[in-house]
Amino acid sequence: MTDFNDSGRLADPSTVSVWPTAMRYGGILALALIVLGLVMHLTGLSDPANPNTLSQVVNCLNNIAVIVVVVLAIKAHRDKDLGGFMTLGRGIGVGTATALIIGAITAVWMIIFMNLIDPNLGEAIKDAAMQKAQPGQEEMTEKIAGFFSNPYFMAIFVLLVTVFIGFITALIAGAIMKKDPAPNV
Repeated sequence: MTDFNDSGRLADPSTVSVWPTAMRYGGILALALIVLGLVMHLTGLSDPANPNTLSQVVNCLNNIAVIVVVVLAIKAHRDKDLGGFMTLGRGIGVGTATALIIGAITAVWMIIFMNLIDPNLGEAIKDAAMQKAQPGQEEMTEKIAGFFSNPYFMAIFVLLVTVFIGFITALIAGAIMKKDPAPNV
């Protein structure tokens, strides 16, 4: 990857990949989110089976962090990798790729966490849902809670939601940050 900031020439986007920027920004945020989640779990501040206000605030902040990092990745790709110019499609591409990296790493972590670190978490989530079940709805609640407390379903859900948030953010940020080079006269 070449830095075109000081070279005075424009980058040919077909020769510049979005993946190094996406992996750098997405990987750093994913690792930060994993460490934060693990610290919250180990200190007892977070209980996915019985979410409290703090864990809901942290979830909201996690989504805001994804938005901020996607915007930063788009800006870095435009300014450092492409010499200050970028199309909307390229902005969407790098933003969505960044979110895909974040989502994939956190999804794999979720599977590892729920299978190896806290294998009882799925059952705890299911039990909490059963306690809130309406009379006569126990069987349906158990089926739905069993499905939603499955680590693989949760991982896929996290991946899809993260990519969706990243795509929408990239669409908006890419439209704002796109910059076409001046036409050669």
